[in-house]
Amino acid sequence: MISQRNSSIELLRMLAMLVIVIFHFLARHFGLYVIGNERINQPDLLPELILYHIGGLGVPCFMFISGYYGMKFKQDRFTEMVLQCIFYALISFIGSLICYHVIEKDCFLFLNYWWFMTAYIIIYLLSPGINSQIESLSNKRLLGLIAILYFVTFSGIINKGSQIGGGMSLLCLYLSARWMRIYLPEFWRKHSWVVCLILLLVKFILLYIFYVSHHLGGLPYLGSYSNPLNMLIVGFLVVSVEKMRFYNKVINYLTSGTLAVYLLSESGWGQRFFSPLFPKDNFSFVAFLIGGVIVMIGILLLDKLRLLLFKRMLPNIY
Repeated sequence: MISQRNSSIELLRMLAMLVIVIFHFLARHFGLYVIGNERINQPDLLPELILYHIGGLGVPCFMFISGYYGMKFKQDRFTEMVLQCIFYALISFIGSLICYHVIEKDCFLFLNYWWFMTAYIIIYLLSPGINSQIESLSNKRLLGLIAILYFVTFSGIINKGSQIGGGMSLLCLYLSARWMRIYLPEFWRKHSWVVCLILLLVKFILLYIFYVSHHLGGLPYLGSYSNPLNMLIVGFLVVSVEKMRFYNKVINYLTSGTLAVYLLSESGWGQRFFSPLFPKDNFSFVAFLIGGVIVMIGILLLDKLRLLLFKRMLPNIY
């Protein structure tokens, strides 16, 4: 039975995954993960950076949705996530061997193969304790805890020796989402669209200032998952979309395999196989959008076939 999930949030989850796909291929094809001032006069650099920073909001948005509704540990859901990781790691191993004659040994580390899944599953396993701790804290104490954790994680970007990994960034997003769900004042909830747009405008004004002042080295801080500005943007976006509540069985069915899009597109084989769908020489927003849609539709359909296969093989789990 398909749960009565809010389809507006499910569409947002799918949109977040679409921009994540675009973000990764754009960053790899145009070298945007680390960028220096020597590229300041490169044609189309500014639109590339704008799309890159839009795509960079995908992971925070995806995690914020999980936190906003709260993770509730279920053994069957945990088993499904592990089996899903094994399946797509195996697909990547076989695909890389057949198509590119490459042996991907990392595939056997099927949970550590994707940094996001490693962090996400750890938080999922610990979610009963995390949720219990959240319930025991007052509004101010929870907010104070979030502020301290953001200070620690964002400071780790500046002081490389104190980096603590992406898992802490996801935990910050999770806690922030729970706070906004429980304690966000009605005034901010009512005007969430306006706040979201203002914060998004601030982000791109800062991006433009870094660009015109030839301080491209500041862009990693602006785009970091540990930057509270990005958390607030996706947070108010989720609050806004959540109010547009509706239910559609088809949408919820299609979007249930959204995580598979990340797993396969960011596998070693997926990065090579889907790469030709995205331009490498001349930037084109439309081409990246079309490529992202093709990747998403293809993997969503594949994941439906996977579910049919698993239901036949493992009827006690599915």
